[in-house]
Amino acid sequence: MAMTSEMPRVLVIASTFPRWRNDTEPSFVFDLCRYLHGKGLQIDVIAPHATGAEKHELLDGINVYRYQYFISDLQTLAYSGGILANLKKNPLNYLLVPFLVIAQSFALYHRLKNTHYRLIHAHWLIPQGCICAFINMLLRRKAPALVCTSHGGDLYALNNFFFTRLKKWTIDKCTHFCVVSSAMKKVAMKMGVNGGKISVMPMGVDLINEFKPVPEIKRNDQRLIFVGRLVEKKGAGCLLDAMARVTKTVPGAELLIVGGGPLRSTLEQEAKQLGLDNHVQFLGTVPHHQLPDLYSSAGIAVVPSIIDSTGDQEGLGLVTIEAMGCGCAVIASSLDAIRDVVDAKTGIFVTPGDPVNLAEKICLLLGNRELRQQMAAQGRDKVTKQFDWQVAGERYFQLINSHAKLQATG
Repeated sequence: MAMTSEMPRVLVIASTFPRWRNDTEPSFVFDLCRYLHGKGLQIDVIAPHATGAEKHELLDGINVYRYQYFISDLQTLAYSGGILANLKKNPLNYLLVPFLVIAQSFALYHRLKNTHYRLIHAHWLIPQGCICAFINMLLRRKAPALVCTSHGGDLYALNNFFFTRLKKWTIDKCTHFCVVSSAMKKVAMKMGVNGGKISVMPMGVDLINEFKPVPEIKRNDQRLIFVGRLVEKKGAGCLLDAMARVTKTVPGAELLIVGGGPLRSTLEQEAKQLGLDNHVQFLGTVPHHQLPDLYSSAGIAVVPSIIDSTGDQEGLGLVTIEAMGCGCAVIASSLDAIRDVVDAKTGIFVTPGDPVNLAEKICLLLGNRELRQQMAAQGRDKVTKQFDWQVAGERYFQLINSHAKLQATG
């Protein structure tokens, strides 16, 4: 491999990134950065600041620059569920949007004026992709190549006339556009984007070293696990309704709900009203490295995602991959993006938002140990071959490295 000093320098910009080591925030952007850095690319990251986070630090060889966009303790727009969820949770957060956009724009412009980057990798079309496209217009010939990855909510939601046009304009200004599922590619093409400019490039999971069955933990065949942000599109409310039915047929069934979010208190109250106090545990957010132990303690992972009231839905669903990697049988909503991961051999599909159908499938799988084990084995085999970082990360390396080199010669 070429020496690091000879490799292209890449600027990554995202609104979700670990605020500190072992943070509970999703780490897939950081994981990808670490893989690319391991391949020799020089990676810098721009992300929003949060209380308690360093404004500049070196994480595993990656320079992370965090821009402050408001009074430190009042920076509530990013993190803890993401921008869209925080806007929905508290409309006052809309007042922070212009401050974040301006601060991010200045942070990006400053880095581009002071450091030579061959390529920008923007995660999420809005606001990151849009801001990068605008700044590149100002820089003109000095602008680096721009690759943007959409993760779901930014493409599915914000679908009125203005934002649809804005997303299409942003994609047109990109050198290349990535989506994390084949379903998302279809949505982008319906917007008029040239299919040749779009690559289906899912994020990865470390299925070799991290998300694998933990042999020291005895799997509880009657335990279900749900992992995800407690927001509408994750469908946790539907799962609680289903559990109220399941426990009448399988009294020993129990459910772990792992994750935090704006709906937590509502869901806890709902569980109490349904008489599920002895069957459901809310564990809150946990550090990423603790998830394999929790997955390995459960026989079934449930992914009851729905299309929410804004049109938002799963872009791919990395928790499905994590659960399958850790040896869980999977029951998942029949959404197009999830079908990129789960098939008839590796899981059971249910109708999104239908608690009766979900309860039936849970009872079916709880009562069939042989089927659970068969699906779990085939599921781990499938995701390891398709979604481990050695596979997913390599796709991104080849794409980013090739466009960065073209930018250097162009």
